[in-house]
Amino acid sequence: MLGRALVTLSILGGAWAQSEFEPADFNVTEALLQKGIDVSSIPALAGLVERSSPSACSIACSSLQTIFGDHKVITQQSASYGAFTNSYWSVQQASVDPYCIFKPTSVTDVSAFVLISRLTQCQFAVKSGGHAAFSGASNIQGGITVALEKMKDITLSSDKKVASIGPGNLWYDVYTRLEKENLTVIGGRVAAIGVGGLTLGGGISFFSNRYGWACDNVASFEVVTASGIILTASPTKYSDLYWALRGGGNNFGIVTKFNLETISQGQMWGGSRAHLETEFPAVIDAFVNLGMNAETDVDAAQILSFASAQGMKIAAADIQYAKPVDNAPIFSEYLAIPNPIVDNTRVRSLSDLTVQFNASNPNGLREMYWTATYKLDKEMVTFIKDVFYEELASIADAASLVPAATLQVITKPQLANMAKHGGNPLGLSPEDGNLLLLDLNTMWSNPADDERILSYNKRVYSRTVEEAKRRQLGENYLYMNYASQYQAVVPSYGEANQQMLQKIAAKYDPTRVFERLQPGYFKLDGAPAGTGSGGA
Repeated sequence: MLGRALVTLSILGGAWAQSEFEPADFNVTEALLQKGIDVSSIPALAGLVERSSPSACSIACSSLQTIFGDHKVITQQSASYGAFTNSYWSVQQASVDPYCIFKPTSVTDVSAFVLISRLTQCQFAVKSGGHAAFSGASNIQGGITVALEKMKDITLSSDKKVASIGPGNLWYDVYTRLEKENLTVIGGRVAAIGVGGLTLGGGISFFSNRYGWACDNVASFEVVTASGIILTASPTKYSDLYWALRGGGNNFGIVTKFNLETISQGQMWGGSRAHLETEFPAVIDAFVNLGMNAETDVDAAQILSFASAQGMKIAAADIQYAKPVDNAPIFSEYLAIPNPIVDNTRVRSLSDLTVQFNASNPNGLREMYWTATYKLDKEMVTFIKDVFYEELASIADAASLVPAATLQVITKPQLANMAKHGGNPLGLSPEDGNLLLLDLNTMWSNPADDERILSYNKRVYSRTVEEAKRRQLGENYLYMNYASQYQAVVPSYGEANQQMLQKIAAKYDPTRVFERLQPGYFKLDGAPAGTGSGGA
């Protein structure tokens, strides 16, 4: 077995602060031996001290094959390698080539993997659904991509109040399983989005006006920490880690089970109503008024997207009602707008509604998201719409262009629910009032258009944020699940919350494994593009 000196933290990169979860002389090889993995019996690991750092991921991948077998490790030579990378939603993510792909089937597999990564110093990324837009978010060039797709258990507690969801599930899987029990959980609105990233970034639901966001309805998280320890974080046990995971992203461990509070839910009502430019003022009025009056009927939800198709300007209102009620009075202003060019609203299941949403999120294109938050204001909505169309002219000839400025209201009922279970780190409260959330989303096909599409997004973002400041409608908060790689999400939660998240990360991960070895997505200090995890 390798000597202890090889794998003490001083060898792994300097002196680190003592942590109750990891002693200063923590020995990775001993931790692996406790899991039944003898490093000395694996040739690649036994000779690690003589290997050079460029060989780290070669050593790690071959070791994973020795320990777990070929059925859990996909190498670049495997026939299934290309199919895996091509399965990502965005072309930018699909274009990334990991050294190998590891597909664990249990929490103990994940625990052993974390230790192997530390021992070899091979960087990694973790994929739940793989629906992030930018490269490096859940795939990694030259490292190990941990694909959680085989961890798909969905079980109910004996009283059916908690559903234990594996991170490899997509929301469609979850909803169709729970519909058999007339239950659901607070989760995503697009069928093919994964459970992991959405929940750890916040997670807006059709039911958020009544129950809050996905992160606010987690009973507990099963999580593997940097030292391979498996914890269950809840409001009463490891409550600081529980708080951090409710919007803090992938910075604290690998979540291997989401224990989500269930709600009774049968069929609901919803769909899209689309209008041409002549009706835009009425659509904006309906959107703003419904947002302002959200407290009067918390079963209502809405999303408004300004888009362009075949040279036409279109406003698509996606409206939903949690009960199987046609044309609920709360939507009367929307329903009074004449001449919709599309109207597919009807009573349907939740899973069916997520399939409809999925159709507007096709795989196989280049993707970019940008986000901003403002105070809800009718004139501000109109300004955003005008800037979107003005700037869109500069990229209108881009191949396969699918642009939209999607608006939602973070309502007072949603904000009030963020106080549940000890609150979350997002830095929002009901005192902020109703907030306007922008998701500026762009799809295109030609890499030659990348730079001008990035410039277009930056201009729309900058112009609207400056105007909001001028009108005293500005808000700092950035929603992680809509942010670009050029935006610093965690700092937008406020200095005090950022510092608390950093303190919690240091407690559970004193060697900064999930910062150094998992560099992708949104870290605690700044924007991904500033930390080397990928570009447009």
